[in-house]
Amino acid sequence: MASMSFDTNLEEISQGVITQAKKLGCSDVSVVVTRDHTRLIRFANNLITLSSSVVDTSIQVYVAHQTRRAVGVTHDTSPQSLERFVARLVDSASRLAPSDDYAPLPSGPFEYPEEQNYDKRLEGEELVEHAQQAVDAALKAGAKRVAGSLQSLVRRVHVSTSTGVAGDDSSTKILLNVRAFTEDNASGHGLSCASFLSEFNPEKAGRAAGEYAKMAESPRQLEAGTYDVIFTPTVVANILPLAEAASAYLIQSGLSYFSDQLNQQVGVEALNVWDYGVYKGGLGGRRLDDEGVPTQKTVIIAKGVFRNMLHNSSTAKKFGTKTTGNAGIISPQPNTVVFGEGDSTLEEMIQETKKGLLVTNNWYTRFQNLRTGEYSTLPRDAAFSVVDGKIGEPVAGFRLSDSVLRQLKSIHLISKTRNWVEWWEVETPTLAPYILIKDVTATVAH
Repeated sequence: MASMSFDTNLEEISQGVITQAKKLGCSDVSVVVTRDHTRLIRFANNLITLSSSVVDTSIQVYVAHQTRRAVGVTHDTSPQSLERFVARLVDSASRLAPSDDYAPLPSGPFEYPEEQNYDKRLEGEELVEHAQQAVDAALKAGAKRVAGSLQSLVRRVHVSTSTGVAGDDSSTKILLNVRAFTEDNASGHGLSCASFLSEFNPEKAGRAAGEYAKMAESPRQLEAGTYDVIFTPTVVANILPLAEAASAYLIQSGLSYFSDQLNQQVGVEALNVWDYGVYKGGLGGRRLDDEGVPTQKTVIIAKGVFRNMLHNSSTAKKFGTKTTGNAGIISPQPNTVVFGEGDSTLEEMIQETKKGLLVTNNWYTRFQNLRTGEYSTLPRDAAFSVVDGKIGEPVAGFRLSDSVLRQLKSIHLISKTRNWVEWWEVETPTLAPYILIKDVTATVAH
């Protein structure tokens, strides 16, 4: 990357790209310049093992040349490299077939929301102390070894288009992912995710990881069968990617379990889900999308009914509606996913469960059929049996298999408590509750 300060005017880069692309015959150009300052702390065996600080600039360019469309990304900001990149991108677009999905970029003018989730303190906050707080809390809770990562992100975004639309956005995040282990390698997991230091709690995350690890010692092999399962917010955000499935592009492509479900009852009446451009006091978000359109609050599911798809200009044209401010140039994408709160506590969920499981973390979630929502996932770290309203033995060695649509209609309880989740298993910031789902299938290897 060419040498430059973090606050170099991103608009200059955008306007240079637009000018060149228009000279090469493009009718539509969108440029999204993102500059990230990422600082990372890694720790293992209770010790800090890595500290890094990286500034990176990405330039995403969309061009339409006589309704032929192409998108590309570069991280080289030098003028000569950018010129070559734009020339190759326009040449590639000119060789493609005309696109049936072409729609002109929106013209504006637009007014953008004032709200941004930005904490100036994160520009220079020392991270080592926060990582150490998480480690110490996990050890105090009973862990013997602690590992994980702590990342802070300061992001600047500028969006410009050939229609004269231009806007800026800034956001900050601090994300802690901690795993704790006992002597017999039982493990527990904790997260703390925030845009503001005042909402960040590394001690709580470390303590949760340590307590779960201690409780998970000497697990027994779970028997295959059907169980009522309590999922923590960390798991809910991963196995129920409802906002992602609301992308109109995925729906029209037959790659979503919400295909043919618009205005249909897809879940219990207690289920409500929204996408926010920026959720005040929340995690991340954007004031404007990749087409320069203001982001907004969009109802995805209301009282269990699938109400709205997420649109960019192209999908909105195809479905005869308006963009929801969720471009992704090719596929609309959510900004900040918010599950509505329920009226239960975790304790009440446990008391309601006669034969069940409490799953605190998971990985290797794989969809066997995106159209029907059939998937499987592997519980990771601490998992427990729940018997006659009480947490029982720790359990291990099983996989959960189900269908998202079946699960949405089998939700029994939703918690009032919700936690922010973002880590390598959940890319979109999500405010998720605990959820108790009836009759989930658990399988074991033979």
